[in-house]
Parts: sequence; C-alpha cells; structure tokens
Amino acid sequence: MTGDFLRFFNPRSDHWATHFRLEGATIQPLTPIGEVTARIFGFNESSRLHEREELIRLGIYPSERAVK
Repeated sequence: MTGDFLRFFNPRSDHWATHFRLEGATIQPLTPIGEVTARIFGFNESSRLHEREELIRLGIYPSERAVK
C-alpha cells in the first residue's frame, strides 16, 4: 500500500475482466483499482464466499451474461 487514493471500479466505464478474475468462488483483483474495490466492499469475506459457493453448486453463478 502506498497511501495514495484510488478510485473504485466503475461498472459503467470499466471492464470487469480488466480488474478482476473469478477463481471458483473467489474474486481475484488484477489491478490496484480491483484490489481497493474488493477490499473495501468485502468481495471475499467468508460469508460472501459461502454464498457464491452455494450459488455455484446450484448452477446459477456466474450468470450466463457474466460468462460472455
């Protein structure tokens, strides 16, 4: 961490795959913007991982749209 301010990922102007990669139920940040967004919003907190694991098990995560 450098102490510099970074903006969050903006889904209206940023491409998800540039900043993140899905590995199983874990969302891996690929850029500093992805890192700060994932950390601040708690993308990989245990409750969110468990929820995503269950959605994967049910076959409804990721969505068809997200896979494209």
